[in-house]
Amino acid sequence: MNLYTTEIQALDPIDGEMKTWGGPNVPGISWDDARWYCDNNGLGYCKVVGKLVCEIGTKVENGMIVADVTKRIDYDTQYN
Repeated sequence: MNLYTTEIQALDPIDGEMKTWGGPNVPGISWDDARWYCDNNGLGYCKVVGKLVCEIGTKVENGMIVADVTKRIDYDTQYN
């Protein structure tokens, strides 16, 4: 089972403009399966936009937020 990323379009409550926002990650064997999951689990407003292959954590270094590859979660090998 894979994880797929989604996005939604909604009005920004601060400036009232239509914007694209990241949505929830959803499970699926394929893009079509992820779309089916959204449609049948109250997420029909979400658009499936990609397969999630990894997440990379962050850390604070010298007052800046930087990538911390030691916290990498590799979904591409975890779910296949």
